Amino acid sequence: MKERQTRGRISQGQNGDPSQGDFLATLSSSARHKPLQEVPQLKPHRGRCGADKRKESTATLHIATYNTRTLALQEDLEQLQDQLKKFKWDIIGLCETKRKGEGLVELKDGSWLYEAGKTEESPETKGLAFLVHKNIKDYIEDFCKHSDRMISCKIKLQKESLQIIEIYAPTTDYDDTDIEIFYEELENSIDKKCKYTVIVGDFNAKMGRKETDEENEWIGSSGIGKRNERGERLIDFCTANRLCITNSFFEKPASQYWTWESPRGGYKNQIDFILTNDRSMFRNTEIITKVDIGSDHRMVRSTVCVNKKLMRLKRIKKRKPLKIDAPQLEKVTHTFQLNLQNRFEASRNEIPSIENLNDIITKSAMELTEKPTETEKDINEEDKIIEDLERRRKELRKKEIKTAIDRVEYTELNKTV
Repeated sequence: MKERQTRGRISQGQNGDPSQGDFLATLSSSARHKPLQEVPQLKPHRGRCGADKRKESTATLHIATYNTRTLALQEDLEQLQDQLKKFKWDIIGLCETKRKGEGLVELKDGSWLYEAGKTEESPETKGLAFLVHKNIKDYIEDFCKHSDRMISCKIKLQKESLQIIEIYAPTTDYDDTDIEIFYEELENSIDKKCKYTVIVGDFNAKMGRKETDEENEWIGSSGIGKRNERGERLIDFCTANRLCITNSFFEKPASQYWTWESPRGGYKNQIDFILTNDRSMFRNTEIITKVDIGSDHRMVRSTVCVNKKLMRLKRIKKRKPLKIDAPQLEKVTHTFQLNLQNRFEASRNEIPSIENLNDIITKSAMELTEKPTETEKDINEEDKIIEDLERRRKELRKKEIKTAIDRVEYTELNKTV
């Protein structure tokens, strides 16, 4: 059963700062996830994902997966966050977190933690999560829980979307029927509307090295060990869905392949993988050895270059200053707020999606905004309007934003000025 959570404002989580954040509809109530509150949104971050490099036509993302074995204690999560400062990352899929509750929280460092942990309905789940860097959280379209073994998130690109699925496959303690159910659910979780798909996680399957006479374009020649039956099933899944196992396409020293170590260190296997439907956008897939929180797994990270800018940058780049007469600014602003308020009142019992918010704001603005021919006088008046808008933005930033109208106005001012 899928449970979807779309982008919106999130609340203060157990580690959040009560002075900032966005709200999202929680998937289920939990003592670890407080009721959502309306709080102001800060100006979008520009980060390593490429959104601040306006002359470039690509977005670079660092996508990772890590079986933590446990993040049950707050100290475990803080230890992980501290070690993540040592290298670049944008989104990390986590499994076996053993945390309780479902929902989205903002952590002290500004990053997001979306987790699908233990609940009364799913007491046996091992726990999955996405850790989203503060620099790209403004580009996350939604989160979705597909089952106790897989969750996904979407990143909005220009005219396209990138779907990332984090999984935790059944171990050898489960029979083949459970494996078939898992892969069927995984295939159903792939959003065919998304141009780019990346599947990451602990597959509990040994792919092994590619045989010399093996002809399979979906796996490369790099790897360690021998393939087992679960590894064969993984490759069958990749072949059927035209997915590449990126770990196998980048030559590394032998010590840089294994992702799991037996309890006494007797043997090591490669069972954590990153799959994709478009290998051309992957620049590297590697083991990250700078993370050690007591897990018997090692983190796997891919560097991905998508030939699309992130959606947020496109909207800002194409946005033009409002062309209205300066004397009418006060009147138009007041009318604009009233129109927004009336539209929001009509759907006060619903949390609107980003698309609906954009539609409401755009329609209200188009009803009031005229587009006269630009002259030197118009340019001077536009400068004054921009100054007034900047002044209004500063006023909103200084005061406590409590209403939805103020929050929307502040967001629109950030986009316009």
